Amino acid sequence: MPAAPEPVSPKRSKVVSNIQPPAEQAQPVLAESSSSKFGGSFGFGKKKNKSTNHSSSSSSAAAPIPSSPKKSRNNNYNNNDEERTAAPTPSPKKSSRNQPIDDDDSSDEDYKSSKRSSSCCSCKRLIASTTCLILLSIIGIILWRYGPWAKDSATVESLTTTETCNGCCNGLQSNCDLPVNEVLFPMVHNAHSSYDNNFVGASNSKPLEEALVAGYRALQLSTCLCEGFLSQLLLEQDVEWGLGDSNLGFCHTACGAGVRDPKDVLTNLKTFIESNPNEVLILQFEMNEGSSTDLRTALQYSGLLEYVYHPQDEYYIETWPTLQQLIDDNTRILLFGHGDGMKSCPAYDCDDGMLYTNDHFSQTYTDGSDIEYCDATISGDVFVGYFLMNHYETNKMKMPSPSKARTLNSYESLEARFEMCQGRRQPNLLAVEFWDEGGVLDFVKNENAGKNREGGEYDAPEDGENNEEEEEEEDVDNQGSLGNMGFGRGLRG
Repeated sequence: MPAAPEPVSPKRSKVVSNIQPPAEQAQPVLAESSSSKFGGSFGFGKKKNKSTNHSSSSSSAAAPIPSSPKKSRNNNYNNNDEERTAAPTPSPKKSSRNQPIDDDDSSDEDYKSSKRSSSCCSCKRLIASTTCLILLSIIGIILWRYGPWAKDSATVESLTTTETCNGCCNGLQSNCDLPVNEVLFPMVHNAHSSYDNNFVGASNSKPLEEALVAGYRALQLSTCLCEGFLSQLLLEQDVEWGLGDSNLGFCHTACGAGVRDPKDVLTNLKTFIESNPNEVLILQFEMNEGSSTDLRTALQYSGLLEYVYHPQDEYYIETWPTLQQLIDDNTRILLFGHGDGMKSCPAYDCDDGMLYTNDHFSQTYTDGSDIEYCDATISGDVFVGYFLMNHYETNKMKMPSPSKARTLNSYESLEARFEMCQGRRQPNLLAVEFWDEGGVLDFVKNENAGKNREGGEYDAPEDGENNEEEEEEEDVDNQGSLGNMGFGRGLRG
């Protein structure tokens, strides 16, 4: 009876063989998957390949089949153990597989970070360099403005005019017999302010001394008091002139934009008047706050007051002397002033012979708003003797403009504006800026030479006709219409 169990063994074996292949088929998939997933990095792919080859080579034998699942299970178990021990590492492996993407992201972040850092550094460098440039510019301007070389450096070799002749008065013989207020005087506005004298935003290119030599016979000058430290740097403060503690200078409201020493200016004016005995000057001072007392002191010490004309009339001078009379009496300076509390005064009693400007002047606007007209828009009282035409204009920045002066100072521009004055009061003062531009002096000379000596008009009657009745009517009309504008008896002096 011992042979009975033998038939069971094949069945069992058959059952085992029937059961095993699915496990064997399933196991390589897991093993292959496991090896492909982890083998490349962990180094047991090679071992797995050996197991697979052995299994395939003995597939015909039945004996190895049971051991194959064990081995496979062992391998699977070992792999599972290795997977468990390697559990923290799948993330690096996944990371390793996706490394190109992570590298790109990190490199992008690094690039953006470096770009931001570079941009930030560039901004800092730009700000730093700009700040340094500004500071250097400020230091340069301060050194240029207030260094030892910043003092009045413009010099004129000679103050003797070339625009004269024997028997001439202000350049023409025909001027000598004319009342001084019927002669047209070329005038320099802000004459102290020039680029040659180191002014910022100057009204002229060249100094007033050169203007006098060239033929200009009227100057507008502004006085002011400089700040304390600027006075020590830029002004002589001559004790002998009574200016030891004075901050007086010729400037336009602020010395920081430029200033001329009063001693230099007044000394040069005296030198000119002494060097040119046939020339008559008109000086108009605009005195800014607090400067009038020191200006009068400087005038007294300069010696200029010896040449100032002192009228004997009261407020209104009906008859002004001729140029020849002023030359003969050697009173060849007419002095006018306003500002710093100066008020109207009787002409014979004005201190230092300085006449109050608004008692004797009418003028056009000083901002150039009426540059094409000939209307007296700013006037003193009635019967004034002088009509000042302000013929200059600022640019859009409200600064003096050489390019505008080049146009306005042209002969054509002056001729066109004076034509607007026909039949009306004629200007006897023509104020310009950048005096060396254009044809101002030629125009003035021709206008003075062509005047009608009787009526004060510029054009002589055509064909020599002289209808006295018409002239009389015209004078009456002019006096009636212009008297309220500050002309009246000033028409004929």
